[in-house]
Amino acid sequence: MLISILKWIAGVWLITSLIVASIGLLFKPQKSDIAVVFGNEVHADGSPSNRLSARLDRARQCYENGACRQIFVSGGVDKQGTDEALAMENYLVRRGIPKEQIVMDNMGLDTWDTARNASAYMKTRHLESALVVTQYFHVPRAVIALKRFGISHVTGSYPRFFEIRDIYSTIREAPAIIWYSVREDF
Repeated sequence: MLISILKWIAGVWLITSLIVASIGLLFKPQKSDIAVVFGNEVHADGSPSNRLSARLDRARQCYENGACRQIFVSGGVDKQGTDEALAMENYLVRRGIPKEQIVMDNMGLDTWDTARNASAYMKTRHLESALVVTQYFHVPRAVIALKRFGISHVTGSYPRFFEIRDIYSTIREAPAIIWYSVREDF
């Protein structure tokens, strides 16, 4: 009996994860006031990981194509003092994005914090629409988070970047989406 229940739970979890990833893959970027790029690993030398570089390149494409007017980069500062947001800003500036069009948030320790900080920035500047830029499996949760903080028009975009760790990350999104749908710590 217990084995049957565990198999059922595992099956539902896997199906939910695949649905979430599929939804992320189906998002089409729409013109927005600002692109919100969610942080990821930065190397000790200050260079973004391949995954983060791919996100930043996607945000740069959106900016250059007129899909957004500003880019909000968000991440934390690790124990060694490496600042994700600063690394992200430097990467974009080196690739031709004007520094004054980049907003840096180094208090985005996770998706929830980034959504809170981005929505606060947007509200103070009367910005109404956001384009989240992250991995395909993470887009639905990032969209939910921004909507929970009062940004009603949120769309998503993702880089064409895939790696084996996406399997784990996709499976992790099922419970995370449920949690983000009900959490109340605003």
